[in-house]
Amino acid sequence: MDLRALRCFVAVAEEGHFGRAAARLHLAQPPLSRRIRDLEADLGCRLFDRIPTGARLTPAGEVLLAEARDLLERAERARERVRGAGAGRVLVVGVAAGAGLDVGPAALAALRRSRPGLRVRLREAPVTDPSAGLRERRGGTWR
Repeated sequence: MDLRALRCFVAVAEEGHFGRAAARLHLAQPPLSRRIRDLEADLGCRLFDRIPTGARLTPAGEVLLAEARDLLERAERARERVRGAGAGRVLVVGVAAGAGLDVGPAALAALRRSRPGLRVRLREAPVTDPSAGLRERRGGTWR
């Protein structure tokens, strides 16, 4: 059972309709239906009764809905806590002195744009130090 399948299951349960759930999830209906079928196969029971107006939860589906909502909420809480714990970390990028004058700032700008919360520093070191002093945490130019 994976989180994506549980998100699909919850959407179908809440919408009561595969088509509306697919639209809500920005998925095509066939992949959504396949995920639900795979989830049913994994659990060994039907989760929905397909009816002319959409889908209705079976008793097993009712049980899973409460559990799935709880699991998804706990997964989101865990994601937030882990991100918060990593917030104090800094990515240090080492470059050879001179080589980083053009490439370094552009790379930093691209990293900061793609990962807004990421703290990034550029570390320049002499060409004779391929690790740019990072291994020994030596002083130097930090940006």
